[in-house]
Amino acid sequence: MTDDPRAALLAAANSGDDAQSALRALRHALAWSACAVGSAQRIEVTDPAAIELVIALDDAFAEVDGLLEQVPGLAEAAVAGVEVTEYLNRQAGTLTNLADLITVARREHEALASVEAELRESGEEHTRILGEIDELRRLERLRDALPALREQHESLNRRLEAMVSPVAEAERALYETADKVVLLSAERLADLDERIQQVLAKLQRSEADWAEQDRLRADAETKLRQKNAEYEKLRTEREGVLAALRQHAEIDGDLLDRIAAARDGTALDRVRSVVTDIKASLDQVDAALRDALDRYVRFVEENRKVLPWRDEP
Repeated sequence: MTDDPRAALLAAANSGDDAQSALRALRHALAWSACAVGSAQRIEVTDPAAIELVIALDDAFAEVDGLLEQVPGLAEAAVAGVEVTEYLNRQAGTLTNLADLITVARREHEALASVEAELRESGEEHTRILGEIDELRRLERLRDALPALREQHESLNRRLEAMVSPVAEAERALYETADKVVLLSAERLADLDERIQQVLAKLQRSEADWAEQDRLRADAETKLRQKNAEYEKLRTEREGVLAALRQHAEIDGDLLDRIAAARDGTALDRVRSVVTDIKASLDQVDAALRDALDRYVRFVEENRKVLPWRDEP
């Protein structure tokens, strides 16, 4: 015989299918169950595993009634005597009472589990109702702010129309409505939908970018005006100088023609040649100045930029 109740149970179960082998297997099964349940008593009170053990024990005791019905007949057949019969009956009664207690405990657990499920469902409904209440309160706050929201909507529409208007009108519309956007964001942003919050934040970033682009545009326009003024001044001076040089060249040429008509001479030819060279040089200077001014004009036109008043989406 072994001290391991499980091994003894297996040995008894394999020894035969008669009543004695079955009762011996029952004995070892009870011993094994006692050891296992005794070890399981270290489980925490609220551990669901403990409830599972109670349910398993109730299922096991459900099979006891059939065995206890055989006790009186077995005692009488064995002529066990009154004392043994009463002992067996007391043990059977104790086992029956224990099975009833286990059944009651199982029913109580099932009732508590049902109540717990109802409470959990009620808690979920309570959470859902609280969420709806918060949403209703948020909508109520937005209802109170509806005039401001409508004004904001109209302001944004005006800004949208101003996008296709001249820059001055766009600047004026932005100046008139930018402070309202910031004020609304500061007071009502927490109550607005997340998508609207993101749009307003993007709008504020766009305004900041536009302000920087507008500053750069103003600087570029100032520099362009200065360059245009310099260009006009150079062109005026150039035209005056060229006109004077042409006038002098014409006078010199006329004088030389008159002298040539009066007499011929090697010295006069040299003077005429010099004057002709001077005129050719003046023409080259004129061409160089014209080319420089033309290149400057092309540079100004190529580098002229129309800065957008806002970033395109």
